This record gives sequence, C-alpha cells and structure tokens, in this order.
Amino acid sequence: MSTRGPRSSEVGRAHPARLRAGLRAALDAIVDAPAMVLTDRLDVVAANRLGRALWAPVLEDDRPNLARFLFLDEDASTSFCPEWDRVADEQVHRLRAAAADDPHDRALHRLIGELSTNSAPFRTRWSSKRGCACRPPRLVIDHPLVGELELAREDLAPTADSALTLRICTTEPGSATDERLRILAGWTQDAAVAENTAPPGAH
Repeated sequence: MSTRGPRSSEVGRAHPARLRAGLRAALDAIVDAPAMVLTDRLDVVAANRLGRALWAPVLEDDRPNLARFLFLDEDASTSFCPEWDRVADEQVHRLRAAAADDPHDRALHRLIGELSTNSAPFRTRWSSKRGCACRPPRLVIDHPLVGELELAREDLAPTADSALTLRICTTEPGSATDERLRILAGWTQDAAVAENTAPPGAH
C-alpha cells in the first residue's frame, strides 16, 4: 500500500466541503499526530500527512466516508477496526444526530439510503434506535503496515466551522503504539522526500 497520498491536505475527488485557508493551515501544522477533518455525515474532507497514512484504507475511496467504509467494506473495516461493533454503534448514533439537526440534508439522506440498502448491520442498528451517546476517547486501529495502535482521540469543533469536526489522535509517550506511529511517520516522511526529489515526469 502506498503511503504517499496527495500533496494537499484535502482528500477525495468529490469534496463534500471546502476548508477555510486557516483551518487547512492548522491541519497541516499538526505534524506529530494524525489528524483529519470530518463533516457531520462522516465525510473525510481533509487529513494531514500522518492522517492520510493512518487512515489510508478509508481514503482509497473517491468519496471517503467513515460510515461507508465501515459498513460497505466489511472485510477491510473489520480487520482495520478490531472494535468494529462499538465503532458501528457510534457512527450510526452520529448519523442519527446529524439527521435530527438537519432533516433536509439531501446528501445525508442519500448516504443513509445507500447504507440501508447495502448493509444489513447498518439497517439493524438504524431501525433499533438504540442509544450510543458516549464517544469513548480511545480508538483502536489494526494498521496494515505497523500493526495494532491504541490511540487517544479528541474531536474538536472549529469555532467558525460548526458543521466540521477536527479529529486528532495521540499516543502515550513511550508506548508500543507511540513507537509504531513514529515508524509510520518516518515512512511517510521518506515517501515525501522521495516524491519531492524525483526527476520531472517520474510521478
């Protein structure tokens, strides 16, 4: 799997939203932790370099969306997300909250329809309406390159972009996850150097 990714922080060919220059600059300034920007319907708008490496399986889609990856690519997502059931419950809760906040969001309704049509686990959760108000700060990922990562997750709401979430993941210093994330960061840095120093026409 390539960890090179696009030069820009913005991902996907069909952007669900555009970042303000200030938010894009803030995202790219986060260099030691994976970070990304999400919409309320879990579209991935942008990610920093380490974020693109961490969430590479999600970002392979032309329209990267956490829920679409989780429910429509179950073979990949169950390997990538060891705590699949908990993450699935949380994502359905978040989509339900987004639908309640904006019942006229056509893109959200299209996403819910797509997931309901193609994913029995999503249909079951959506129809059950079971609550999942808690969003644990712990995130576990089994990354295909560096193995299992136990991350602390913070979801922040930018003041000027209330419909967006800035997600930053950190590690406990000195932990196995910290070491593995540093390895991943080193690989992305090496890939960036190779890309920037390649002769013209080599990309």
